Amino acid sequence: MNRRLLSVTLALTALTALGATTSSCPNVGTLESGYVFLPGFVELHTPGAGPAASVKIEQILGASPDLNRISYIRTHLERSGAPPPRSILILVPGFLSGASIFLPLAEQLVQQFNGNLEVWVIDRRPNQLEDRRGINYVIAHNVTAQALNEGFQLYYPDVDAAPTGNFKGPEDFDVNQNGVLDPPFTLPDAFGVARPYVLLVQDDMRFAAHWGVDTYARDWKILVDQARAVVGPDGLVLFGGHSAGTGWAGTFAAYDFDPGPGVDAAYQKIDGLLLLEGGGPADTSANVRDTLAQYQAKIAALETPGGPDVFLQNLSFGPGISLPGPNQLGPVGGLAGLAGFFRGSEASVAQRTTIFGSGLFSLFFKAPATNRSVVGFFLDDDFQVLDAFKASVGFSDDGPNGFLGGVLVAQSNGGLRHWKEYDDPTLPSVFGIPPCDPAGATAANPTGVSCAIVDNGPPRGVEREVTDLTQIIRTQFFPDNAEEWYYLSGRPNLDFQYGRDSSSLGDESLLAVTQNANMNVPVLGIGGSNGLAFQPSSFASYLGSIATPAEWKQVAIIPGYAHLDVISAANNEAVPIITDWLNRVQQRKLLGSF
Repeated sequence: MNRRLLSVTLALTALTALGATTSSCPNVGTLESGYVFLPGFVELHTPGAGPAASVKIEQILGASPDLNRISYIRTHLERSGAPPPRSILILVPGFLSGASIFLPLAEQLVQQFNGNLEVWVIDRRPNQLEDRRGINYVIAHNVTAQALNEGFQLYYPDVDAAPTGNFKGPEDFDVNQNGVLDPPFTLPDAFGVARPYVLLVQDDMRFAAHWGVDTYARDWKILVDQARAVVGPDGLVLFGGHSAGTGWAGTFAAYDFDPGPGVDAAYQKIDGLLLLEGGGPADTSANVRDTLAQYQAKIAALETPGGPDVFLQNLSFGPGISLPGPNQLGPVGGLAGLAGFFRGSEASVAQRTTIFGSGLFSLFFKAPATNRSVVGFFLDDDFQVLDAFKASVGFSDDGPNGFLGGVLVAQSNGGLRHWKEYDDPTLPSVFGIPPCDPAGATAANPTGVSCAIVDNGPPRGVEREVTDLTQIIRTQFFPDNAEEWYYLSGRPNLDFQYGRDSSSLGDESLLAVTQNANMNVPVLGIGGSNGLAFQPSSFASYLGSIATPAEWKQVAIIPGYAHLDVISAANNEAVPIITDWLNRVQQRKLLGSF
């Protein structure tokens, strides 16, 4: 069985056993999310179109893999004998994100439209290169404590004999917690050979020098055409993204698929553009754009062994803020999600790895935590310092919190730190905040939702707790994973230097972002007041650069929402906004006013 299909099947089996995979409505259908593959644009430098894959890629995917594929998560209402949906919304994830990060929003939208809307979320090409054997192994072994230990050991092996306990700070992972050096844990690869984590290096992916805007846009055109075939000419095909995904979405809308004098624009194939917590593609200065010769030379360097990085090897967010690379963070996210979902009250396994027990991450985890709460401490807007990773997921009230170097640190009274649900009506008295009533507004809680324990940083309005930690934990492993382990930096960064218009490059066969000024479909931008797109002006530059009439440029800012809340909140206030917009776009189309 294909590795990805195996992952989805195992996840579905495990979640069904706990009653967590689907929800159903009487006489309507069953809500389902599953991974789908399509043949993608045939990029000639890519394995599957002639060049051979590296040994490591074949160890992950098998002999002679075809990497010219499109993959996406389809969320829909399975209804026997029902007609096709009238609308399909295609979404692009943001920085470091995989498709499953959209699951909470996708499910709510599909339910809202009673199956007349499907949501397809793109997983960019590098997601197929992830070595997910350890995560699949844990799922296949029912997420037992031993399987979790072994899964972590595959990705983060014990390299010395330092003793471990529930939590003792920065130290190597000891699968048995006995202070004895353990041999590396191995699993069969695609050829049945037992081996540890297959970690790709830059030279394994030199073909990704050709995975830029043109390749992605042509993949996504295939997906848009597929969606149009489903909904028909009178239905809606909407395109959008979250965070950096809004840049990808707006760039796609501006793409011209005819490399000659004619125009075959992407925006002509869609009916609307949805921008979630991101202002769309950026404008750039002409003095930062390469000439055609410089551009071609940089592509040649990217595809040369030993050349510049094609994917992000590590993450740097400024002086003193450096994190491990996505191919180290991705596995811990998937395994921490499994641990938090299935063994949430037990002592955190992730804390016993060097990835969480040392470096910048150790600032978040000064206290021993449960498997569940360690995810809360990482994501919650009161503890996470990077806006791009923030959600409002609740609080921990069984220990002190304090600031250390500008970071809100959870400390311990001696026991494990636990996490409360976002809508728990009992708030910690240590902060002197009266209980909030999630059922309705009170004098202490005028917004009618749970209130926050701390406000880390300058407030931009109300502080709220709106995202269900259980649901966002689930996105870390089901039905695929919420991170992109090999996030491309080389070719996309080269292409994005041209911003909204690549005409100056002079070669549309390489890059054809030429139709932004003509883009005239309805656009909806939604931000959170505590997020990155926290005011209407966050969308103004892009909206001012397109031809869409003013009455079809809509912006909404949701009070109290952090960056991830816009796609992860329970009872998401973005849903009625999107619903109203889609209904108006559908009405406009039926009236023939496009």
